[in-house]
Amino acid sequence: GAEAGHHKMVRSSLPLPTGIVISRRSLMLSSTVKWLIIAVLGSGLVLSARYWNNHRKRIDKSMPCNAATETLPVLDAENLKADQLAKYQGKPVLMRGTLQADDLADKEFGLTFHGIYLRRSIEMFQWTKDGSEYHKHWYPYVIDSMSFTRGHLNPLLMPFHDEEHIREKIFLHGSIAVSPLLIPQFSFAHRVPITALDLERLPEDLQGTFRVVHDQFFRGRDIHYPSIGDVRVHFAGIGAVNVTILATLNNKELVPCPPSSKSTHVAEGHIGESALVVPGILDQDEMRTAFFQSIDHGLGIPWWLYLLGVIHVACFAVLGYFAFFTQRIRDFRSD
Repeated sequence: GAEAGHHKMVRSSLPLPTGIVISRRSLMLSSTVKWLIIAVLGSGLVLSARYWNNHRKRIDKSMPCNAATETLPVLDAENLKADQLAKYQGKPVLMRGTLQADDLADKEFGLTFHGIYLRRSIEMFQWTKDGSEYHKHWYPYVIDSMSFTRGHLNPLLMPFHDEEHIREKIFLHGSIAVSPLLIPQFSFAHRVPITALDLERLPEDLQGTFRVVHDQFFRGRDIHYPSIGDVRVHFAGIGAVNVTILATLNNKELVPCPPSSKSTHVAEGHIGESALVVPGILDQDEMRTAFFQSIDHGLGIPWWLYLLGVIHVACFAVLGYFAFFTQRIRDFRSD
């Protein structure tokens, strides 16, 4: 018999039936299948969440003028006929054509741009405070530095201000007018490069104070190593480009579509959302694609975040598998 003070350890698990042998391969196979199912289900949930989110966005922000569900006439402003003009009065249409441009002048900097829209943007290099640390960066507005410590003071005022120039009346091929209510939809301005000729045209009071660096006006010693108070000025504009406009045809003018039951997102102050302006000559399918891509880019959860979720689920499955497999091997060896 066993001596006093010694106890025989008895495993609580039931003995395996005679003739059954558990191999490492069988343990690995069963564990792999188990955790693979978990990974697939988890990834499916993540992707389902993205599909639901996109579907919700399409409901909450339906395409203007019901263009996502109804077939609309596609008209070319250059070849628009009188019978077409009469036939589609008061109806949503896709109107394609070239914007009629005019010279827009920024008198403060002596710059002239041929287009329908010109924007001047001013940035100044300044101190900013993040907690107890100070950083320097370009900002389009004055950073109040009254509470900053000595040696971290910013100029009190911006030397110049942002300014916009918009053509008074916008036309497609000079025949179809564009309502001012659609101007917020013209959101595809491109950078206007500044050249040495523009530097020569600067007003007399600015001569010798600016240089042209990276297609913009720069006032300072070195744009790569700027100092506090340095200024850079760049411009953006919309020229005589081809566009496709989704709107209602009212006489010879394109106006926003009236809100419908499918467009409840159009609220007061957001009437521009009941129309759509896209650069290029597009058909209705291409307009739909451009619209939904803009939603995915601007409103939805980005693809990389969903991918991160899938990776997280996969890592959980792998770690869980190794933990489960290691424990089973230990049990197997102890038998």
